[in-house]
Amino acid sequence: MSIKIKLTISYILLITMIIIFFGVISTLTLEKYYIDNIIEILTSQGTSFSRVFDSYIDADIYTISQDVVKKLATDTNAQVQVLNMEGMLLGDSTLSSTPVPVKILTPDVIQAISGGSGVYTEKINNERVLHVSVPVKNKLNYVAILRLSSSLEEVSNIIKRLVLFLALVLTVSSLVALIIGFFIANELTKPLEMVKKATQEMAKGNFKVRAEKTSNDEIGILADSFNKMAEELGQLEEMKNEFISNISHELKTPLTSIKGFAITAMDLVEKNSELYEYLNIIDEETDRLSRLVDELLDFSKIELNKIKLSFEEVELDKLIEDTVAILRPHASNYGVNLICKKKIDRVVINGDVNRLKQVLVNIIDNGIKACSRGKYVKVFLDIKDKKAVIRIEDQGQGIPQEEIKYIFDKFYRGKNNKYSGTGLGLAISKKIIEEHKGTITVESEVGKGSVFTIELPLKDR
Repeated sequence: MSIKIKLTISYILLITMIIIFFGVISTLTLEKYYIDNIIEILTSQGTSFSRVFDSYIDADIYTISQDVVKKLATDTNAQVQVLNMEGMLLGDSTLSSTPVPVKILTPDVIQAISGGSGVYTEKINNERVLHVSVPVKNKLNYVAILRLSSSLEEVSNIIKRLVLFLALVLTVSSLVALIIGFFIANELTKPLEMVKKATQEMAKGNFKVRAEKTSNDEIGILADSFNKMAEELGQLEEMKNEFISNISHELKTPLTSIKGFAITAMDLVEKNSELYEYLNIIDEETDRLSRLVDELLDFSKIELNKIKLSFEEVELDKLIEDTVAILRPHASNYGVNLICKKKIDRVVINGDVNRLKQVLVNIIDNGIKACSRGKYVKVFLDIKDKKAVIRIEDQGQGIPQEEIKYIFDKFYRGKNNKYSGTGLGLAISKKIIEEHKGTITVESEVGKGSVFTIELPLKDR
């Protein structure tokens, strides 16, 4: 998951948590406010209504209760009940006549029996109801309990509407947070993206790339550090390439002299003698070293962008035939059958004939060395989608899947490669093919062999 997405999600989660927190606090506070307000009103009304009993000072509480609750009910929206000091129901404003005596001993009533005001909430028919009970005093004694009851359904509806409103606010806020968060995250990560792209370019060998510094914060310091590192690596890379180029040129002259002396000495001794064999070994090893030096020279030219191609019209079919013919004796020495198959008689492209021949020799030679005796290397030529397609197929040991992505890297040599070399051949070949606006790919299976495919654009007619 990218930093941009992480930051955006963090903004949304933060805002969501804040809204939920304040939503819960607001809901609980508002509910408490409404309930406390109702309790205060009912308590005040109960205290006020208890004075009504003073006008019935000499009357029997049992006979006047129903009349009193009817009178009081006209001044309040609450249900009014009168109970005696044992909790027995004497009057109820919701009833038209004196109720059947029922004992009510809820916490609010018990509190009123003790001489104080009581509050109690319960559910009746799935509806929350609030009860407030106050004692009624006649002269010096408590003679009855006045109980006022009010539904909390309206409070519940208000809270539900508030929750729905908060849910809507949360949804809208989340969308706004998503947009703003994405914008902010994009602005914050843009410099990191530039540094990332610069590092990817540097990983490809481009040490001239620089990261743009957009601020003086930690990211700006990172960009400065990266640019300094890139500059130093570029200088080291240039020094390395110049060293390789110079040493390669220095090696060319003595190798040429050694080969010349070896050939001259071979002409002066008998062919079947032991000395002749030693001189022949010197000649062959000199050729091998010369090829390695040539690869190092090519590599240094590629790295310094000094490689020059001489483009001309190239008959690719003829070039492949000539290359195969040259390498066939070499293949025979390894006991490998080198085969050339063409589906098209004449294939013409624009290219550097010597460099293309270098690529073919390198890949075919690798295939020959990878094969055991009795196996074959086949070279196919065809045309597909206005491109010349060369397939070089061998029955060698194959390349492990985990190594395929590295085989075109500079200085890479397979773990199972039993032949010495610089590990530059395929890297140079790929560069040459790319300079021809072509592609080179490989498919391989361990134990069955490899297939290298080269695609080159045909010459415009």
